[in-house]
Amino acid sequence: MKDNLKDLRKQLIHSTENAWFMVEKNEVERFTQNYMDFLQKAKTERNSIAFFEELLKSKGFISLDDAESEKQLDAVEGVYFVKSSKALAAFKLNSALVKGFRLLAAHVDSPRLDLKPLPLQEKSGYLLLKTHYYGGIKKYHWLNVPLELIGVIYDKNGKLIEISIGGEEGDPVFTISDLLPHLDDRKGSVNEVFKGKDLNALCATIPLNSEKKDAKDLVKLNILKMLNEKYG
Repeated sequence: MKDNLKDLRKQLIHSTENAWFMVEKNEVERFTQNYMDFLQKAKTERNSIAFFEELLKSKGFISLDDAESEKQLDAVEGVYFVKSSKALAAFKLNSALVKGFRLLAAHVDSPRLDLKPLPLQEKSGYLLLKTHYYGGIKKYHWLNVPLELIGVIYDKNGKLIEISIGGEEGDPVFTISDLLPHLDDRKGSVNEVFKGKDLNALCATIPLNSEKKDAKDLVKLNILKMLNEKYG
């Protein structure tokens, strides 16, 4: 009876084992290194799609736009299609569809802070970036930590320009300044104390050189001048 219970328990009850006793250490380290590389490069949807496109190319896939003949498809591992730089579909061409297929899906968007359409606001000599949050963020997680600005802009001629500030050593970083919850004496729940409208990132404090020291928006003008000189 005891043996039957032991077999039945093994068969029906879910159990877990420490992965370190089941997987080779070098295999774990190889996986984690690849995952760290992905996290470093794929910080936004666009970054993720670009990362996966390069990965697919290295595995023998070609873009569906470049597939010109059925004979060409016979010589490749598969094809992929990119939509608006934010979505990707890949198809592995190793068997006929009539034999069935496996469908895998995943999303690459993640909680983040987006800049508002007119984000620059100067207040008391500080230039702030006004943001609105995307996804179910915990607002207090975003306070007093270095933030990176990643995105794309189009110049007046329609040229796409990629922006990345804060990811490289020596780059300036952005910060949403506030007291941490355990140091703050404001009353109320976390959601009441930390509101999305207050998640404004500190951008700059250096004013534009001007004879009129009390002129309005000198810090804002300084940043706009720098952006105009760099990106047009």
